[in-house]
Amino acid sequence: MTLRILMINYEYPPFGGGTGWACSRLLDEFAGFPSLEIEVVTSGPGRRVEVECPAPSTRIHRLPVHKRADHYWRASELAEWTARAFAYSRRLTATQCFGLCHCWSGWPAGLIGLALSKRLPYMVSLRGSDVPGYNTRLRWLDPLMFRHVARRVWGHAAHVAAVSKSLRTLALETAPEARIDVIPNGVDTQMFRPSAGGTAVDLLFVGRLIERKGADTLLRAFRDLAREHAEVTLAIAGDGPERGRLHELCRQLGLAERVTFLGHLDRCALAECYRRASVFVLPAISDAMPNAALEAMASGLALVTTPGGAGDLVRGNGFVIAPGDPSSIRCAVERYLVDRQLLAAHRERSRALAQSMAWRTVAESVFELYRALADDGPRRRREALAVRKGAFPARRPANPP
Repeated sequence: MTLRILMINYEYPPFGGGTGWACSRLLDEFAGFPSLEIEVVTSGPGRRVEVECPAPSTRIHRLPVHKRADHYWRASELAEWTARAFAYSRRLTATQCFGLCHCWSGWPAGLIGLALSKRLPYMVSLRGSDVPGYNTRLRWLDPLMFRHVARRVWGHAAHVAAVSKSLRTLALETAPEARIDVIPNGVDTQMFRPSAGGTAVDLLFVGRLIERKGADTLLRAFRDLAREHAEVTLAIAGDGPERGRLHELCRQLGLAERVTFLGHLDRCALAECYRRASVFVLPAISDAMPNAALEAMASGLALVTTPGGAGDLVRGNGFVIAPGDPSSIRCAVERYLVDRQLLAAHRERSRALAQSMAWRTVAESVFELYRALADDGPRRRREALAVRKGAFPARRPANPP
């Protein structure tokens, strides 16, 4: 029996960052599942709705959005997409039969799932900024709006999953009684693979150049490293609103000739970039499950990151450092400079860990979850109607350990 899924995701390549890329990779894997059909409602660069069919069982509905930057969303752009996606999704569900709606984010996608919940059950994938307390730019709105919205969207969902353990912990601060599981991102271990290797300590940062990623902290740490270790290099791949400020900071720190800004790279160029490095540094304040860290691991790089960056991924393959502290980055890198065998061991461990996190494994787990939730849909809809608006069902099991 064919299972039909409606996916809602405000970003999808070429728009957005990690959430869109993770969705596209999961769809690539689902193309090989004969009993699964998927309709995706997302955003697109055209002036009218465009429908793509990347596989016989997949259709991507791209709704036009007047975006000024491909990899950065403004509030007005999100509002425009949400209004169009809601109307479009209502028409789809009125004319087609779906077993489940998969919302990629608590908001704005989760709001559409909630609005459609009388027609079909929905699940929510928490990705980062959709969790109250994650994005410092939005914290003043958390107590006024986002916490209330999150509790209602999560409370009526058939299933809620965070992309990392640290994000799940943060989400439970908003809704301690919620059941929230963890479904991590996967990684392409064929495209992203190690080079022949060497003993050089070459640092790499990959990510959107926004304040919470902490690239400025890395530059301040590199200033001190560069003074004492002429052989250490630093490359920064990515683009964003902070790029101009980071260039100016480089000039002020005397690093203009020592730091390479690579800009936004396509996947093939990025894979080659990883292979030229040995240490991936992500000093982010918050970054739930960055695809870049997984790609770095698959490429055999050691990790130097914060608890809120990719700390969940450090398991004998790197160092967890303090956020906003250049000295902790410097100390971690200097460990590798004095102990190249440790660097080699951490790089080998990264590759081994990544091989257990391939996208195919993630896709198989998500497919089984789809089947369970679609089968359980009628009971969950009856349960949701019996619960006071915004509350969580009293019969929900306790959080797993």
